Amino acid sequence: MTNEMERAFYASDSAWDGRFVAAVRTTGIFCRPSCRVRKPLPRNVSYLADAIAARAAGYRPCLRCHPEASSEVALRRIETPVGAMTIGATESAVVLADFTERAMMPAQLASVRRRIGPTTYRDARLLDAAESQLADYFAGERRTFDLPLEMPGSAFQERVWHRLRAIPYGETMTYRELAAAVGALAASRAVGRANGSNRLAIIVPCHRVVAAGGGLGGYGGGLAAKRWLLELESRVAGPRRVPEVPRRGGRMTDQRSWRQATRTPTSSYFHTTSTAANPAAVSQARCSAVVSGWSCSTSCGSGSVGSA
Repeated sequence: MTNEMERAFYASDSAWDGRFVAAVRTTGIFCRPSCRVRKPLPRNVSYLADAIAARAAGYRPCLRCHPEASSEVALRRIETPVGAMTIGATESAVVLADFTERAMMPAQLASVRRRIGPTTYRDARLLDAAESQLADYFAGERRTFDLPLEMPGSAFQERVWHRLRAIPYGETMTYRELAAAVGALAASRAVGRANGSNRLAIIVPCHRVVAAGGGLGGYGGGLAAKRWLLELESRVAGPRRVPEVPRRGGRMTDQRSWRQATRTPTSSYFHTTSTAANPAAVSQARCSAVVSGWSCSTSCGSGSVGSA
C-alpha cells in the first residue's frame, strides 16, 4: 500500500485525495496527494491516514493544497435531452454539473478533488435537488436555480463565473462583452478559458455566451447541445434570434419525453444583450452560494477561446 501511496503522491494523482496525506519530515508540512509543490526526496516522506494523524504527529498543513479543507463529494450520472451529465454535491453545496463525455471531464473531476475533496458515486440530498431542478429546466418549467453552490477557482475565474450568473434567461452576450464586463477587455482568451472551465454547466449558464457576428462559439457539451439550450430558452422567453450552426448529423433526444414541454421549435430568434447597454442585467444576479469571497444566487467548453 505504501508503494501505491508513493506513486500517487509523486504523480500528484487527485484520485487519491482524501485517502491519505503525505508528511514531509524536512519541512514539517503535510500535503494532499495531488499537491503540485516540488516533491521532496522519498526518504523524507511519511504517509499518514489523514490530517488528524498528521496534526497529532506535529506536522502543519500545506498552504498551497490545503489538505484540511476537504469535504467528500457525492457524484451521480444523469441522462438529459442534451446528453449524459455528471452532477456532484457535498453535504452543503452543489459543486459539479458537467457533460460526462466532454474531453475536459477528467480535468474537471481532478479540480473538484483538489479544491473540494474526494469523490464517490453515492446518493445525497442535494443531488436529488439538483437533478429535479435540471429536469424542470429541460421541461421549460424553470428559469433560475435555487441551489447552494460552491465553485472555488482562481480570483479571475470566480469573477467570470460570477458574471455569467447575471446573463438573464432568454438572452446572450458575446465573449468580448463578457471580457469587458469583468474588466478584462484585452484578455479575451483568458475569459474564454475561464468560461470553458465552468464546473456548473446550465446552472451557471456559460451556454449564453456566443461568438461575435452571430455564431454560436464553442461548448463543452457540443454545439448541437448549445443550440438546443438556446432554442429552449428562446421558446420559453419569447421569439428571439438564435445564432445559426450547421446541422452535422445525429439527433438530440426527443424533447417530448420531458413532460411534452420541450419540443425543439422549428423557427426561433434570440437576442444578444450587452451589459454595457443593460446594466440592470448585472443586478439580476443574486446567489445563495458562497464562492470564495463572493456571493452568487442562483463543462463548459474545451477551455479554448470561444468555448462556453
